[in-house]
Amino acid sequence: MIPANLELVIDERLYRDQLEKRANEIADEALLLVDVKGLAKKLSMSERFIEEEFLRDPRINLHEVKKNRKRWYFYKPTIEAITEILRTEW
Repeated sequence: MIPANLELVIDERLYRDQLEKRANEIADEALLLVDVKGLAKKLSMSERFIEEEFLRDPRINLHEVKKNRKRWYFYKPTIEAITEILRTEW
């Protein structure tokens, strides 16, 4: 019988990045509503820029939910509308 040596080298940073990416994908699939702060984090844009460029658009207002001065947006259709705006108007 031949002895086998197995050495496993793991790039911890790469592993952590892949794990975080997959966790974000799963979270995005389960996300129903998002506020302006959540959009800012997901899009890597400032809240003010998102307000001025996207949230005044009627395509985004269709997906808005208001309660006591707080605004949320249905996540998936809002992201799709923002993608459409970026592709057609920028």
